[in-house]
Amino acid sequence: MIETHQLGKHFGDKAVLEEINLRVAEREIVVIIGPSGSGKSTLLRCLNGLETITAGSFTVDGITVTAGMPPKERKRRVRELRKKTGMVFQSFNLFPHKTVLENIIEAPLVVKRMPKQEAVAMAEELLRKVGLLEKRDEYPSRLSGGQQQRVAIARSLAMQPQIMLFDEPTSALDPELVGEVLEVIRQLASEGMTMIIVTHEMRFAREVADRIVFMCDGRILEESAPERFFTRPESERARRFLRQLSF
Repeated sequence: MIETHQLGKHFGDKAVLEEINLRVAEREIVVIIGPSGSGKSTLLRCLNGLETITAGSFTVDGITVTAGMPPKERKRRVRELRKKTGMVFQSFNLFPHKTVLENIIEAPLVVKRMPKQEAVAMAEELLRKVGLLEKRDEYPSRLSGGQQQRVAIARSLAMQPQIMLFDEPTSALDPELVGEVLEVIRQLASEGMTMIIVTHEMRFAREVADRIVFMCDGRILEESAPERFFTRPESERARRFLRQLSF
């Protein structure tokens, strides 16, 4: 479903990602971990076309984007791959002037030209899925952080993506609200959604991942099954990272 080949990203003279080679199979859940500033979030933003890669290429469900390709063609391909991917950010990015329901139906109405009645029915089903149907007519300011993030997940699912990208979806939440968001992601995992998740929640990573990818200084240092990574990491940098955590 996702493959990168020697993918690189520079901001000016600074290399943020270097020689990233990653493959994600259909229905696979890959969790990316590593110290802050290692390039994890930038990698997700590249895969969703929010950042322009400066080296290599990546393919999402058959759509390939290559560094240096003509801007017009890149824009067309990014538009197509975004129809296949949903992305959930650290901050919830909900429209504050729209209700929960209106936030969810916006993209299906505008991008997919879905009939409003159909979009509303789908949105209500998604709100039921994330346990927030009773909040359909509330505004985001009336919701807790955990509830806002669950709405953001429902909004991404409204585009019926084949792939979900989660960029530290719980990092902006109070500790007691983290569990309700992780439970929604667990449910998606059980349903077979292909996912890449960037997270600092190590217990969750160990539980839900099919594969752990450890990044540092813009590179993938190692990848392995969760049990092996958390008990027998190969690199000294990964061992040092895990020693600094309590989980």
